[in-house]
Amino acid sequence: MLIVWAVAVFGFQILLLSLQKPTPEKSFIAYESVWEKVKSGSATADEKKTFAASIAAVLGKSTLKKDKKEILANALSWNLYGSLDSSKKENLLKSVQELRTSTENLGKSTTDDGYLQAKESLNESKKELFSQLNDIYGFESNSLEVNIIAFNLISSDIQQLDENVATSLPAIMKLYLVHNQSFLTDTKFLGFPFHYFYTGEFLLILFVLLSLIYSKRVEHLQKKLNIVE
Repeated sequence: MLIVWAVAVFGFQILLLSLQKPTPEKSFIAYESVWEKVKSGSATADEKKTFAASIAAVLGKSTLKKDKKEILANALSWNLYGSLDSSKKENLLKSVQELRTSTENLGKSTTDDGYLQAKESLNESKKELFSQLNDIYGFESNSLEVNIIAFNLISSDIQQLDENVATSLPAIMKLYLVHNQSFLTDTKFLGFPFHYFYTGEFLLILFVLLSLIYSKRVEHLQKKLNIVE
């Protein structure tokens, strides 16, 4: 029974590791296609939009660590501010700061009226900033990309890409946008990815069955040997 359990648990994990292959998300493929041009400053408006969308795809992940988020926000802000003239940049920076202030005020509200006023102010700030981002990038109004970008922009002008950001960014993008996959992870079983069903459901069922078999076997031996508890 111990061997059955060990093979079922560790054998499947070894099989997963031996069959897996790195599979990039579409966002990573898009990022790789424009990164060198963006870094060199020769990217077109569409390529900068593609870059921003790929960065937003990582910033939207709940598992993103704070230090990596700061690097992504820095790259995103540099990519955006570097493509604007002084007038548009000034208006955008002002809107970013207003959104940040409105967000902070909402968290500090201690009364119902104060909360409602802060929320209204936040909505107005979002509306203004979203409008500017839509004009610059051409994303759909109030899209997920615009929401993520708006709340991760740095409120100060970044004229040059930091060397640490430039060297760290590719590894961060690969870490969050390239996943190990195989037919064990791609196959669906009872509506679940097979590897999830196997580890999250089947192994629990197997444990219960092994416990039941063990109990029945012990009961049989106790009766055979006339052992009374």
